[in-house]
Amino acid sequence: VRRSSTIKGCSPGDGSVGGGSGVGGGNGAQMSAGGDDDESNPFASAWKKYNELLDDKPLLMKAFTSFLGFAIGDILAQIFIQKQDFDWYRLFRLASFGFLVHGTSSHWFYGMLDSAIPGKGAQPVFTKVFIDQVLWNPIFGIMFFSYVACLEWKGLQYVIDKTRNELLTQVTGSWKVWPLAHAINFRFIPSSQRVLYINSIQIGYNCFLSLISNRDAEAA
Repeated sequence: VRRSSTIKGCSPGDGSVGGGSGVGGGNGAQMSAGGDDDESNPFASAWKKYNELLDDKPLLMKAFTSFLGFAIGDILAQIFIQKQDFDWYRLFRLASFGFLVHGTSSHWFYGMLDSAIPGKGAQPVFTKVFIDQVLWNPIFGIMFFSYVACLEWKGLQYVIDKTRNELLTQVTGSWKVWPLAHAINFRFIPSSQRVLYINSIQIGYNCFLSLISNRDAEAA
């Protein structure tokens, strides 16, 4: 009986050793508080949700990210640069290009590039920037001007003239922005976040694209 009472007497001490009611309980409270902090921060919650969706549906989320990037760029161009009557169909042309073409093609191209040229050293970064700006840049320009011009419904010759007249402006304009931006991109940004990073930078660049894509082909 005495031995049994002695064991019972040691039970409070066991709580500090076992951790279920002592140390372990304290950590659980701290973890719960940390979780509550994350949930109370709308930016942290949104970022967590975005990354979860990016893992589950990468193509759709990158398309949606580009949709927002091109939409914001055109809105800024129309309201703050041109300051004219708002053209909703023009916004549709730019935003739909972001969703249907830019987001999906970027998902494929940068995924392929990262797989073919792994690493974050100087040589792979330089090689990726070179391929992006010398090869992908004009291909992107052809896709962009062809898509936007097609949706203006002015005929095939207009599409050809628009693309031919504006392509060099777009390509050389890209060289003023993207070599440095992509050097940072390929050196520091995770592959899954590339399209988000590109669209963050590209909001300003999309203002430029919005302006030149809506000049008359004859005036270009």
